[in-house]
Amino acid sequence: MTAKGSAQKARELEKRLTSRSNARRSWQRRMALVASTALSELIVRLIEISVALAVTLLAFVPVLLCRLAVQLPAGKPVFVKRTVFGCSGKPLTLLSFSGLSGGMATLPWFLELFTGRLALAGTAIRDWQPSAPAPEQGYISMVKPGIISLWSVRQSSRIAHEGREATEWEYIFSKHPVYDFLLILRALPAMLFSEGQSASNEIFELLGLKIDNMTMSDAIGMMRQALVEKRQSAIFFVNPDCLNQSITERDYRKALTAADRILPDGIGLVIAGKLLGTPLRENINGTDMLPFLCTMAAAEKLSIFLLGGKPGRAEMTGDAISQNYGVAIAGAMHGYFDHERESTAVIEAINSSKASILLVAFGAPLQEKWIVRHRAALRPTILMGVGGLFDFYSGNIKRAPRWMREIGLEWVYRIMQEPGRMWKRYVVGNPLFLYRVMKWKVLERSSITERTTENHGTRSDCPA
Repeated sequence: MTAKGSAQKARELEKRLTSRSNARRSWQRRMALVASTALSELIVRLIEISVALAVTLLAFVPVLLCRLAVQLPAGKPVFVKRTVFGCSGKPLTLLSFSGLSGGMATLPWFLELFTGRLALAGTAIRDWQPSAPAPEQGYISMVKPGIISLWSVRQSSRIAHEGREATEWEYIFSKHPVYDFLLILRALPAMLFSEGQSASNEIFELLGLKIDNMTMSDAIGMMRQALVEKRQSAIFFVNPDCLNQSITERDYRKALTAADRILPDGIGLVIAGKLLGTPLRENINGTDMLPFLCTMAAAEKLSIFLLGGKPGRAEMTGDAISQNYGVAIAGAMHGYFDHERESTAVIEAINSSKASILLVAFGAPLQEKWIVRHRAALRPTILMGVGGLFDFYSGNIKRAPRWMREIGLEWVYRIMQEPGRMWKRYVVGNPLFLYRVMKWKVLERSSITERTTENHGTRSDCPA
């Protein structure tokens, strides 16, 4: 055999052996994947059954005995039925405790973990509808619903701005035993912010200020309508620090009351709403709002002017949001100018740009007072104070991870980033804010009681 022939046979032998080795490795990988999937599912089921057993013994049985003692003598039902979408889109009837709300009412759902008809973590539970769902909803319904869902966690902290369907898709694409475990951990602190079925008012009155209680979608719709009608609107955000400042700074409070809309910003206001029994619909802040605002502006072919921040921050923010959302940036200017002497020239530059939306990032309360003072001279339709928004979108300050925002700990992340500047705002300011909320609640209730008593007294003195 020639050397050439030997080399050819050696290559053929190498090819066969390599093919067999690859096939063997491929088969081994498939078997490893099947084994790991089966093991993961077994671990998940063991965790679900353990949780179901613990909840049944420690919570469900005691509550059941109490409800039997209260409801049966009164002739009232112990349970109420609710038909929801089960796995594969089939109807599933769940029992809840009658006369209770929140997590106490849904304790019987944990019994479904034994049957496997509900998961501990899954898609959100939706009421059953006999009509055929949309294709997107039909696929979502193929995934087993869970007592805990990404949608319910984000609803608790009022940051489910993307909507239910988008949130469900995010969960489906992220679903994994580890992800589900972390979701369950996030659900525990999120329960602190959850509300029952109490109705929310359109106006959330807090510390004497009337705050607009709306969803992110409502807020964007409100601004779109103002832009269509060319009705100038000053829109401000308030967080606990802003409300603390409004108590001590009269000019700032006056500026806030001059706004067309005041929007609630931060988990502190969600907690305040829970304490006052007037739940917030959503936690709306400028950082979360900007993508929605830019998308709307791009669709309507409207431009934005960015004013504020350190030199270069506004320009960097403009470049970032223009690339990400396709919105036109009419102009950008830093906020380090003499506000007494140079505001006229700045206003001329803003008006010359023909921007429809002006975002002012001087920080509260300076930005609100500047907008109110110069509102008559400004031509943009939407005038909005956005605080430190440019720092986040320019990339100079990293925002807290989504999971921290879901459990209301964004303020902790801010302290970690800037401890020297932020510790007093949060460590001192947050407890002070909650104290003021409770004090205001007591005084407001006392005032209402006094007015009611006076009215009753007046009516009783009238002749029959």
